[in-house]
Amino acid sequence: MKLLSLTSTTPVSHSITLHGRETVYTAQFETAQFEDGAQITCFTYLGQGEGRPVLFATNGGPGSSCVWLHLGFFGPRRIVLEDPLRPPVVPPYRLEDNPHCLLDICDLVLADPPGCGFSRLPEGEGEYFSVDGDAKAFALFMERWLELHHRANVPLYFAGESYGTVRGAALADALMGGPFSAMGRLTGVSLAGELFLGTAFTTAATILDQPPVEECVRALLGCAAVVSYHYPERFWSLEQAIDEAWSLAPVYVGTLFQGRTLPEEDRRQTAKALERFTNIPTETLLAQDLRFTVEQFRNAVVPGKQAGGYDGRYLLDGPGNPGSVPLPGMRDPVAEDPAMAQYTPSFVGGMALLREELALPEGVYTAINFQVNGHFDYKSSRSPLASLENAMRRNQAMELFFGVGLYDLVCLPGNVRYIMYNSNLPLDRVTAVQYTSGHMPYLGEETAEALERDIRTFLQGGRERI
Repeated sequence: MKLLSLTSTTPVSHSITLHGRETVYTAQFETAQFEDGAQITCFTYLGQGEGRPVLFATNGGPGSSCVWLHLGFFGPRRIVLEDPLRPPVVPPYRLEDNPHCLLDICDLVLADPPGCGFSRLPEGEGEYFSVDGDAKAFALFMERWLELHHRANVPLYFAGESYGTVRGAALADALMGGPFSAMGRLTGVSLAGELFLGTAFTTAATILDQPPVEECVRALLGCAAVVSYHYPERFWSLEQAIDEAWSLAPVYVGTLFQGRTLPEEDRRQTAKALERFTNIPTETLLAQDLRFTVEQFRNAVVPGKQAGGYDGRYLLDGPGNPGSVPLPGMRDPVAEDPAMAQYTPSFVGGMALLREELALPEGVYTAINFQVNGHFDYKSSRSPLASLENAMRRNQAMELFFGVGLYDLVCLPGNVRYIMYNSNLPLDRVTAVQYTSGHMPYLGEETAEALERDIRTFLQGGRERI
């Protein structure tokens, strides 16, 4: 893998009012060109002043563009969602200045991996479609960016959402380098901090250390949050719901451990407690040995409806009709998700508007490239959690921020708590905050304000415990 060049469009000056003060910045589009034709492209926003921190950000996929973070939270322009739970699904769409932008305190680089956004795929498979290869490509890109923009001596942060959290963990290794790293050399670039939203490395068994506690236990917290949203009369508050669910979790583990030896009265009592947090009927839970899946919960929480995986507040009628290709009975888990299906059109439409405003390249901006996802190898030389543990060990100034959406049923909020409590991450350098939102914890003005406040505090040296 060889990076040939990093080219930039001519910077264009803009300004935005943030917290009552005008912030002048430049915007430009940049392209990192690799030897085999692959590209990483980015939207670079630079403020004024020396020594400003730089925040790199990507979404997930791994074949996802940065459109969600770009127009949802970090970029100086954002998509207008007057009611985020009922977003417009047909044009016209509108952009507005983003009051939560961080350009007054740091520079922003919003990047798209090969095959996403305006970036080109490599000729052939290339090294990019793996955890280590993806991290190497981004490390090479970031190294060159810091050099060309003369930012080698400023604090460096990385923000990732969904698979971007796996990328961020692997990047901590790639940027440092070493004899066994993907870089093959000692690069010695260290991060001041990483920010994780919709944390994927605590979830999928294919890309991380699989937690030994069953998913139905770890899912309880998120399920309780979604139930409390749809049935507010069931609990005094959201906090009561998640606290009671989390308290039940260790009891639930012990109950499952007993299996068929559990007395019938205890089985029924447990099933009734679970019904309160999941809305799955007691008799169904008894028939399933007190276990349930997240998909089952999503179809049971509001009868006749399906709750969104990416945000359990969103609803669509029933499960979608299954197809016959590629597998009989299969449903599209992304495009037809009740949340993703409703907010995707506005984000894609918003990027078309931004392309016109910034005179970006012609052509379709690819929000998610599933060709990348389908070819991706999730095995890596070190698990994401181990990469983070080692990074925190060798870099005692590095801090982590977890933004947890309580209604996220893809990257479950309970998983973040579980991993924090069962890892070697130094918790005195970990900030973890829960938000009344989903996989994208910036959807909704109230949560966007809270997330902005907490990230500003984090970037300026503060911390908070979950």
